[in-house]
Amino acid sequence: IAGNQQRQLEAEMVAENAVNFLAENYPSNTMPTNTDFKTFEFDMVQGTPAQACVTKTIIAGSGTPGSLECKWQGGNNGPRVRASDTTTDHEHHKKGESGKSCMVGNYIEKEHPHLHELDDDGFSPIELWINGDVTITKCGACFANVNASINYTGQIITGNSGTCSHGSETYPGSWPSNVIKRNVTQAEFDEAADAGPLVGGDYYSHMEIRVTTTDPISGATATAVKGLKYRGDGTTSTTVGSPSDATCGIGDNNPITEVAEDSDLATNGQKKVLYSYLEID
Repeated sequence: IAGNQQRQLEAEMVAENAVNFLAENYPSNTMPTNTDFKTFEFDMVQGTPAQACVTKTIIAGSGTPGSLECKWQGGNNGPRVRASDTTTDHEHHKKGESGKSCMVGNYIEKEHPHLHELDDDGFSPIELWINGDVTITKCGACFANVNASINYTGQIITGNSGTCSHGSETYPGSWPSNVIKRNVTQAEFDEAADAGPLVGGDYYSHMEIRVTTTDPISGATATAVKGLKYRGDGTTSTTVGSPSDATCGIGDNNPITEVAEDSDLATNGQKKVLYSYLEID
């Protein structure tokens, strides 16, 4: 009886040690080869670790939007498209469409945008939504005579060549009081721009790892289970890869949903344990 109890306890110990090792090193599923595991002489073939994705969700406010329903209304000539990090000069805004413009990338204007053109068409409020930084070198003239708001996820660039820095028609160092500048979260931008799927963005995957060990003499078995929350992207990298949608059972009838960002998991590759338990046979 004592021998059987000892073998059962050893089975539990090995299962727990193995599942702890795999959770700590997730997403790698390579088992350790040192003597601490080998000396138990348990059948680890039968106990091949199994990983299951319980749930997978998009992190609200993370990643880059794949598409924006709210289009950019600026552009001096041709299509109203604003490429990321490009520079404009006295950018004109298209009349007759909307008072809200949204873009992904840094907004760099070496003069200032002519927001009053939108005001002429009676659009109120006038809103610019920038998923990036904002640089508007000259803050006066047409930029200062209309009520508007500029919302940005990055920062207002200041300095010698930054915002409100120089020019005969500016008020040096002074942002016009009638133009509200507001630093927003990625989630706020996504909502305002009606952003599409976060293509290539970050995910939370609730992973469950199970290890079963079997004593080859007595047949005593133990299964250790550990659930963890993992943050990764859509790649197959061993450091940041998130399980595929198919692995998580996600399809058209069970789409990925959005959840609030977890402050404990600030970057890709981070994980935290949600629960652990033993199944004793």
